[in-house]
Amino acid sequence: MKKHISSINIIFFLWTLLLVFISKEYGQYLSCFYYLSLITMISFTIFNLIKQRKEDKFNGTTLFKSSIYRMLIMALILIIFFFITMPNNI
Repeated sequence: MKKHISSINIIFFLWTLLLVFISKEYGQYLSCFYYLSLITMISFTIFNLIKQRKEDKFNGTTLFKSSIYRMLIMALILIIFFFITMPNNI
């Protein structure tokens, strides 16, 4: 249980609650919140990748390589879903 309740998970939970609140009360600011979320997630991901690369060099592990592979697989899945759900499919 301790593994699942961490500070990062609590932050993500609060961020989601903030998203629900903004979408219900202040719908005109929703796109700004999405942009802020995107910038926050990209910066967090870059910071995490830099940390993993330093750890890989220090310990000789392959965490960085596996993280890059996971991101590439998810990007491929998102592209496939994008083309499947396009409204003007041929």
